[in-house]
Amino acid sequence: MIRTVITFLIVLLTIIACKKDNENNQNTQRAPIVFVHGFLAAGDTYEKQAKRFASNGYSMDELYAFDYNSLDVMSNPEGALDKFIDEVLSQTKAQQINLVGHSRGAGLVYDYCKSSAHSKKVQKLVMLAGFKQNGAGGPNGNIPTLNVFSVDDNIVAMGGNIKGATNLKLTQKDHYEVATSEATFEALFQFFNGIAPSTLEVLEEDQIILSGKAASFGENIARAGTIVEVYEIDATTGFRKSSVASASFTTDAKGNWGTFNAKKSTYYEFVVYHPEVKNDRKVHYYREPFLRSDKLVYLRSFPADGSLASVFLASLPKDDEQSVVAFFGASQAVISGRDELKVNGYNYSNNIFATAKNTTIALFLFDDNKNKAVDNTSIPSFALFPFLKGADVYFPTETPSTILFELNGRKIPVYNWKSNSEGVSVAVFE
Repeated sequence: MIRTVITFLIVLLTIIACKKDNENNQNTQRAPIVFVHGFLAAGDTYEKQAKRFASNGYSMDELYAFDYNSLDVMSNPEGALDKFIDEVLSQTKAQQINLVGHSRGAGLVYDYCKSSAHSKKVQKLVMLAGFKQNGAGGPNGNIPTLNVFSVDDNIVAMGGNIKGATNLKLTQKDHYEVATSEATFEALFQFFNGIAPSTLEVLEEDQIILSGKAASFGENIARAGTIVEVYEIDATTGFRKSSVASASFTTDAKGNWGTFNAKKSTYYEFVVYHPEVKNDRKVHYYREPFLRSDKLVYLRSFPADGSLASVFLASLPKDDEQSVVAFFGASQAVISGRDELKVNGYNYSNNIFATAKNTTIALFLFDDNKNKAVDNTSIPSFALFPFLKGADVYFPTETPSTILFELNGRKIPVYNWKSNSEGVSVAVFE
């Protein structure tokens, strides 16, 4: 009888201990991170940061990017963000998320947290390159807030210390680098976890699995049925190694594509288009070799006719006698005197195309005046927007050739596709 009672007590104490352990595990669960982009951007603003988090032990299931139409001033991104956060909480079984916003996204996440109902879902708030606010996030400034800004940010020049927040002032970082730099990552990791990261680098993996999203430029509007094709290319010429795609995907209603098992030290071309959309154009994305798995490989497509973004992109020629190409800096702007951007040997990091004030992230190159010459003059239609520039350059397509992009010594070769029948090409430097 005594032995039975003792056995019962041992079992009961074990059950209680296990229950307490489970409660402690639930209370100490690491909050997933939701990243929010800024004007004209998308979730891939945080592509490198996500891989840094993964290099420090985070799983991809703890990292999420929220996309919205930054060109639509009448939309309700706060409502869409709240729905997205609810989906993340449901999927991860977490009680709260850590919320990060850059530029316009910094204002969006700050405004989102003003609601007491919303603030309960946010464990910590981060504002990157946002305008200076009166206090920390939350209805009563009750959400622990990290505020990162740069004195060399020429887009949001009114940033500064926020009362009640943890403030980090950067120097020699452009507007985009406030979101993508190593210094920002170190601050993010420390703020979320209370310890410094073990590495600031993106560590290599043997198995590289890629996935991402296809959505329209600027608007981030996805279309189900968009085709994504992946080709392995020659590292020197940019020519396809095979006319048959290494993989082909059809996106779902949210624009998601993947997964693709990539090879190490291999250059890839990603082609995105919708076969049933009138006047849609292919876009060819050329990428540097991937070091590790990446779920934020974004492929921007042409927006629908009639949208603000489509009016802007309508200036890109449809002419099979020339190529239309572009540079995209996914982690930084190109700034004269600091960086070196070359296309076929010509240096575009000058005071025409790469002033610190403009914060040039994308440079479009094509024969705007149709004189079939390399003029290297500025294209006026791009002067209305920050981040963007256009250069008048002629790339003939009569014979196959390589258009070589170089950024600070790194190289991406691009094929000279015919711009009417084959579309536009973009060299993406992460």
